[in-house]
Amino acid sequence: MRTTLNTLGWALFLAVSWTWCIGMFLPSLLVRDGGVAYFLAFLIPNVLGAASVGWVLARPEQSRAFVARLRPILIVFTAVTVAFHGFFLAWRGGMSLWEGVPYELIGILSGAAVVLVTAGIRRRVDWVPALVTLLFSVACGTILVAFPPATPINDLGPGLIGLAMVTTLGFGLCPYLDLTFNRACQHAASPRGAFTVGFLVIFLLTILIVTRGRVIWTPRPGPVWNVGVWLDVAMGCHFGAQAAFTIAAHAAAARRTAVSGAVGDPVEDRPALPGQRLLPVALLPFVIGAALGAIVFYLPPAVAVGGESPMETHELGYRFFLAAYGLVFPAWMLLCARGRSPLTRSTLVWLVVTCLVAIPFYWIGMISLNEHWLIPGAGVVIAAAALRRMTGPRALPRAEEPRA
Repeated sequence: MRTTLNTLGWALFLAVSWTWCIGMFLPSLLVRDGGVAYFLAFLIPNVLGAASVGWVLARPEQSRAFVARLRPILIVFTAVTVAFHGFFLAWRGGMSLWEGVPYELIGILSGAAVVLVTAGIRRRVDWVPALVTLLFSVACGTILVAFPPATPINDLGPGLIGLAMVTTLGFGLCPYLDLTFNRACQHAASPRGAFTVGFLVIFLLTILIVTRGRVIWTPRPGPVWNVGVWLDVAMGCHFGAQAAFTIAAHAAAARRTAVSGAVGDPVEDRPALPGQRLLPVALLPFVIGAALGAIVFYLPPAVAVGGESPMETHELGYRFFLAAYGLVFPAWMLLCARGRSPLTRSTLVWLVVTCLVAIPFYWIGMISLNEHWLIPGAGVVIAAAALRRMTGPRALPRAEEPRA
């Protein structure tokens, strides 16, 4: 019984910790651009990639070894993720004020405050604040059922292939760089059970109900009843609660990450961050991200990006952050195959060159919305990783490997 409750608790924690500003907002953009097919190209790799972590890193020692070897990437991943959520909250809350309808901002502040207070009372970021966060999302999804979107036309052309290649790279690799996932791998009684239930049940239902996944079964174009401002408040609570929980979970994991790769325990050996301070991994990135989200309001509202029509400046910034998860982190992780250190000069040169070659294709595909150009873009990443694997020198034995 205790094992079952432990597994369910970690499943809940995992599902909520992975409901980022990507899962909360990107599906709406994808449905707008390519319909249900694009949504499924996001959903399937996302769910399967996240669930796979509990099966691949099923033993605590496997996760510790993985974190110890690639910890610089994981720390950077955490900092970028926190900055991304700072940008997103500043964007959504600022837009609410900009339009003179502050209800979404009120919801963001309320949802974030309740979750953070719960975590503070609990003195840990675990299943209890996760459950509170999930309740906000369920309430939002319940209200959104009243507003089923019209079914769009599906794009089944080459653009779908390009998008699927990028989402498979991103969602197939990035979950392994999430410190909260590694924390679960090291402490859950059954990592396989926790990740399976967390993503194939709880996370899947959350995404389907609270996002534009509703197009799959609710094609009616208009609201069933009038909920007025409560829709904006509910969306704000969902955004604020989920973002607050994600930031808190990542900050807590980063503070308890040791050089040995242990995550979540009191740090007994040398910490991965000097003094385990929150400043470099959470507070500073959040401030930078929020500042970027606020600055965008003082730029032109739309920018010509080479597509059929200009793109809103905030959406452009949002997509720039997405490129980190669709290009930079997958490439960096693949280039560290065969035991290579992530911070050697060779690895960083390969990473920079790979990204520079791929960026034009990603720009045309992700920014100009000609998604078929993502096929050669993702191909560059795969080819670079394969080429380095075949031609690069083998990593040094672990005892001789340069410290990152």
